[in-house]
Amino acid sequence: MEKQKSERLESLDVLRGFDLFCLVGLEVVIHRMGTPINQSWYDKFLWNFSHVEWAGFSPWDLVMPLFLFMAGVSMPFALSRYRSESNKLPIYRRITKRFILLWIFGMMCQGNLLGLDPNRVYLFSNTLQSIAVGYLVSSILFLHTKVKTQVGIAAGLLILYWAVMQFVTVGNYGGGNYTPDANLAEWVDRTVLGRFRDGAGVVNGEVVVAPRYLDSQ
Repeated sequence: MEKQKSERLESLDVLRGFDLFCLVGLEVVIHRMGTPINQSWYDKFLWNFSHVEWAGFSPWDLVMPLFLFMAGVSMPFALSRYRSESNKLPIYRRITKRFILLWIFGMMCQGNLLGLDPNRVYLFSNTLQSIAVGYLVSSILFLHTKVKTQVGIAAGLLILYWAVMQFVTVGNYGGGNYTPDANLAEWVDRTVLGRFRDGAGVVNGEVVVAPRYLDSQ
C-alpha cells in the first residue's frame, strides 16, 4: 500500500516564488528602467522598491521579513504531527539539519565561504541566518507549548524588547534614543556581532561599519 503523500500549501509556494522574483529579478529591472523613462512620476514610484533610510518603511522593506513570515506559516503544516510523538529525536535531527543548512546558505549568499579569508567570514549577517535562528527557537516552542503559551511568549518578547530599548542605557546608547548611531540595538550589534555584522570590516584593528549599512536599516 502506497503511503499518502503530504500535500504542499500551494499558496505559500506562490508567495515564496513571488518574493524571490521581486528580490532577484523585478527590483533590478524596475530601477534600471528609471534612466530611459526619466519621468518624475516614475522616480516617485521607485520609492516602492527602495529601502527607507531609517524611520518608517516602504513595501520593499517587507521583502526580507516576508521570508520570516513564511517560515512561521509553514511550521504548523510541517510539525503538527510530531507534537504528540513521545520520541522527538527524528524531528530534532530534521530541525538541526535545516538550521545548519540555512546558516551555511546565508554565508554562501554573501560569497564569504569562497573567499577563504577569515576576515570575511561573517557568522550572523544574512536574512537566511536570521531565519535559521528563528526557525530553531520557534520550532522548539511549537513542539512543546500550547497556542496560548506561544502567543504569551510572542507578546512578552515584544513588550520586553520595547522596555529594554526605551529604558536601558549603556554608555551613550539606549534610554529611548532611537537614532541610527545611539539606539541600544546598535550597541548590541557592535558588542555581540562586532566584525561579523553586515557591512562591517576591520581597519587597523578596529571594527568599522560602512555608512551603507546604517543607511539601509
